[in-house]
Amino acid sequence: MTVASSRTNGFLFADLRDYTRYVESHGDRAAATLLEAYRSLVRAAVAEQGGAEIKTEGDSFYVVFPSASSAVQCGLAILTFAAESRAAGGAPIQVGIGIHAGETVETPEGYVGSAVNVAARVCSEARAGELLVTDTVRALTRTFLPVQFVDRRSRRLKGIAEQMVLYRVEPVAEGAAIGAGRRDARRLALGGGVARTVRVGALLVGLLLAGAAAGYVLLAAQRPEGSPSPSAPTGATPGQSATAPAAFPNAEEADLTARVPTDIRDSCRRSDEPRPSGVLASVRCDLALTAEADTVWYESFGSLQQLSNVLSDLILDQGVPRGDCSPDVSRAQGNWQVGSTHSGRLVCYQADGSTWALWSYDAERILARAVRGGDTPEDWQGLYEWWTQVRLFLR
Repeated sequence: MTVASSRTNGFLFADLRDYTRYVESHGDRAAATLLEAYRSLVRAAVAEQGGAEIKTEGDSFYVVFPSASSAVQCGLAILTFAAESRAAGGAPIQVGIGIHAGETVETPEGYVGSAVNVAARVCSEARAGELLVTDTVRALTRTFLPVQFVDRRSRRLKGIAEQMVLYRVEPVAEGAAIGAGRRDARRLALGGGVARTVRVGALLVGLLLAGAAAGYVLLAAQRPEGSPSPSAPTGATPGQSATAPAAFPNAEEADLTARVPTDIRDSCRRSDEPRPSGVLASVRCDLALTAEADTVWYESFGSLQQLSNVLSDLILDQGVPRGDCSPDVSRAQGNWQVGSTHSGRLVCYQADGSTWALWSYDAERILARAVRGGDTPEDWQGLYEWWTQVRLFLR
């Protein structure tokens, strides 16, 4: 039996925390400035530690490193920058980071393996200002880096079969007491190279905040001309005395919206389309003009059977054959899976001058559907490439 060659890497995922709330309270331009500063610092820290940015989606980073220790050092640099930006009067950058290490297979589309899925799940467990690592990372780095590992106990990570022991990483100066002040310890542990990156990043925050009026615009503001505003009222016409619909989001919509990818979330609103039987919440997200999809809908169902019924009805109506959707196959219906993180059904087809992709997250009872105007092979290839990225980031 031939086994595909693999290599051991460190995988880091980083997300901004409470970014949506920051947008609401400070406005689009300030939020875009914050995002730009955050991205610039992360990329500088990644470069300093020899990492490779595999994927960036909104405020989420997915980075691979040649070793677990370089991933940890990069994570500590990012957190130090976040703390120093606040101390310097900058915007409060709240970031959570998760790191795992393991063997993966490198493909033209990226790294494939359980290690990537675990790292993403560890990140989702991290609080603002926290770097969490697995026991694998602790074992690889505990005698190499001047850090301490605080046991956060074992966790059952979503989509991961076995429980994982997680640790919060806190830097400690070489030769210094474990109880040294956190801020001083971070400065000593980071070393010259990354510390310089942090100082540059803090300066960058000040410069970007001073230039906020230059007009950074969030992707959510780049909806196609004529698209309804997320705050536009629905279901009422002049002269009607009916009670106005509840404000968006209600409890079910809030839960659903919190799970969609972060850079899509701010462009979502309540869908005003008729709802199939069993739908608990339905949100429509109008994407940026630069995206490979125009609009994506997310719908949560009360049961998996109700979700399956909706997909089956559509497959029957469109006459979609069994098969696997791929860059060269734009009309098929089958299954999809990414490690043990997500799995479900995938349907692709073209009709009435548009290209469609529908996919389910069976464990979460969520159905997503995306459309792109146009029905050429290039339209499908663009939508398929977009789907392969966005499918991973349901929370």
